[in-house]
Amino acid sequence: MKKLLYAVLAIVVVIVVGIGALLALVDPNQFKPLITEQVKKATGRDLVISGDIGWRFFPSIGFTLGQTEFRNPQGFAEPNLVQLGSAELSVSVVPLFSRHLEIGHVSLQDGRVFIQTRKDGVSNIDGLGQPAPQDQQLETTASQPTTAPETGTASEPAPSSQDAAQPWTISLEGVELVNASAEIRDEQAGTFTSISALNLTLNRFAPGEWTQLDFDVAGQNGELAFTANGATELFIVPALNNAELKNLQLAATAKDPVNDIQSLSLVVDKFKAGDWSAVTFAAKGEVPDLVFDAKGETRLKLSEAFDLLQLQALVLESGLKGAALPRPEMTVKLNADAEYDVSKGMATLSQFKAGVDEISVNGEGSFKAADIPVIRFAINSDNIDLDSFLGLDKKEATQKTSDEGAGTTTGGSMSETAPAADKNKEPDLSALKGLDVAGTVKLGKFKAANAKLANVLVDMKVAKGVLKLKQFHADLYDGSITMQATLNANGKLPTYKVTNQIRGVQVQPLMIDVADNDVLAGKGDITMSLAGTGLAENRIRKNIAGTVDINFADGAVYGVNVPEMIREAKAKLKGKRAEYVKEERKTDFSAMVATIKLGSGKASTTNLDLDSPLLRIAGKGHTNLVSEAIDFKVNTSVVATSKGQGGKQVDEVADLTVPIDVKGNWTEPKFSMDLAGLLKQNNELEKKAQKEVERGLEKLLGDKAKDDEVKKVADKLLKGLFN
Repeated sequence: MKKLLYAVLAIVVVIVVGIGALLALVDPNQFKPLITEQVKKATGRDLVISGDIGWRFFPSIGFTLGQTEFRNPQGFAEPNLVQLGSAELSVSVVPLFSRHLEIGHVSLQDGRVFIQTRKDGVSNIDGLGQPAPQDQQLETTASQPTTAPETGTASEPAPSSQDAAQPWTISLEGVELVNASAEIRDEQAGTFTSISALNLTLNRFAPGEWTQLDFDVAGQNGELAFTANGATELFIVPALNNAELKNLQLAATAKDPVNDIQSLSLVVDKFKAGDWSAVTFAAKGEVPDLVFDAKGETRLKLSEAFDLLQLQALVLESGLKGAALPRPEMTVKLNADAEYDVSKGMATLSQFKAGVDEISVNGEGSFKAADIPVIRFAINSDNIDLDSFLGLDKKEATQKTSDEGAGTTTGGSMSETAPAADKNKEPDLSALKGLDVAGTVKLGKFKAANAKLANVLVDMKVAKGVLKLKQFHADLYDGSITMQATLNANGKLPTYKVTNQIRGVQVQPLMIDVADNDVLAGKGDITMSLAGTGLAENRIRKNIAGTVDINFADGAVYGVNVPEMIREAKAKLKGKRAEYVKEERKTDFSAMVATIKLGSGKASTTNLDLDSPLLRIAGKGHTNLVSEAIDFKVNTSVVATSKGQGGKQVDEVADLTVPIDVKGNWTEPKFSMDLAGLLKQNNELEKKAQKEVERGLEKLLGDKAKDDEVKKVADKLLKGLFN
């Protein structure tokens, strides 16, 4: 036993003496020239080791390295490509005999990497790894003896079957990066990225075991300054071909001159390819004219092949504030399932429900990445009231109250405070050329610009700069509307074509809601076929061309009472005043048809026809689409011998044709009776008027009324009265 103890003691003494001799006789710093020389030969760059190299023997063999710099070539902004303040590394020897690489604690202090690409395209990493030029190696190679190369089969024994069967394993006691930094500057592209401080700590690491990872980083990308810190548990599978995470927590901030992401957080319970993960996230900040505070959660799965990312039960809610919004404050919500196919570059949103305050929609959509992104969608909603959402109904009520209170004293104030819109400015349609969008929208009820629609269907497509409204259909004021349209943005000026069919629509409530105008009532059918060039207001008015066919039934024209005008004409023809009857200023009709032709900045018709049991009205004329002036001539005939509108007898003027002039403009049309035209078109009435005059003169003058001179004077007065 004593002999064994002495033997062990002797071994310990030998080891201690050997280490002492190594420390005393071998200075690792004497290898600096050799190391720098080999680096120069391998890379063509200078390695400068300013600090000391020191040995470590407990608890494992290793070394420490002081300040070290790996130089850049001349002509770059910083002298060093890589530099270290200090480094520390150790390796245990005994486990090596069992084919296990056990690395001790690795520590890097004040490390920095600098990469620069100059304006001429030359980078400080160009040629890295290439040996130094031949003339720099002559002196070194000349001092070295020339030996014949040895083949691997002659100098290396074949591995034993036991060694080949047993794979190497590796473990790491820990990694520590303290105050590391990096900078990537591309002067040719004008980009700049820097990491001013990076700290990372990795606890004991070995494949098949969980370890803790913590980090924090601060840096800048262009004008965007960012910070991030996080922690997670990390698991590397023994085969070193996969990894898992759990308890991942990440927090970040970002700020540039216009954007401020005050906080961004992400929490993942676990992550393993092929398994579902629970994810929660939140973001708070401000972008131009918008403040947001968002939060959400989802279940996430990445396929084992890393080619399919799935999101299940995605829930997102965000409060928004800002001038860029249609209302000062909004709440946006989204519930959906989603996935992204990496091989196809396609993102799909399925079974989504989105809400913006009181507006709610649902449906599905997809996005495929390409030079021109491909977007498809199908959206449904029970009810959308844009006027209420945008506050337009309140604005209109306030405006009406203000106008009534202000009277006419505020006329012109609008033009003084708000600049007039440029009526010659074309809208920017360039976005249509970079889209491939197609989809449908179905709405149970829809209100916009005070028009009320139901059962709305929109089927549209945008491709190659052309917008096609393949179908628009809606129920509208007891009737329906169907429309197709094409807008082509590829020319110098956009072109458009529109066909529209309105069937059985109650016109008056529609006009009251949309135009605040009740001049026309009835059940209407309208067919339009229009085309034009240019979308600026003035170009639309000047260039629009096509036809509009109108067919109304059982209606009325408000603002004019034609039977009353006929009674006035009748009374004047008799030299009397018409009996005043208080009745509504409207003209009823059983049918009204017209074909309106548009072109050259005008809308004209030659076949306006309005029929009623009492009247027949035919008209023609035009309106200027630019000035909005009206010039129509309407001929009205009495065709009945029974009591007409208002309950007054019109028998005596049956078959009378009364011409009516319609002048003014769209907002204030003016109606007047053309008496001169009335007499010219009705010779019989003129003769009746002549007899009435002669009878009056006989009563007044007696036999003198038959005098030729008196008759000439009477004829002259009569013609002056009716011409």
